[in-house]
Amino acid sequence: MDREMKTNLLLDGMISSYKKTKHHSLFDKIIGLKFKSIRLQKNITAEAVVQDNKNVLSSVHSLYKFELGNCSVRKLFTLSQYYKYNVDDLFKQLN
Repeated sequence: MDREMKTNLLLDGMISSYKKTKHHSLFDKIIGLKFKSIRLQKNITAEAVVQDNKNVLSSVHSLYKFELGNCSVRKLFTLSQYYKYNVDDLFKQLN
């Protein structure tokens, strides 16, 4: 099982769990995992993402923290533009 498949399985499980009991920490983890999934699908390394977004991401560790659920609006906005992903699609999926 590769990282992309594992991430997608984790994401699906978290989404189904979130729909049963809505909890903000689980919501943050779902957002982080979704962006990790997008990065893996586009085959972009974490180093490349940090290099292209130095004004928001100070290190690879800060990107990994975001992908683990330590989300901020600034990083969410920047990464959604970088990956060309509409966050509204994720929010609709969670409702």
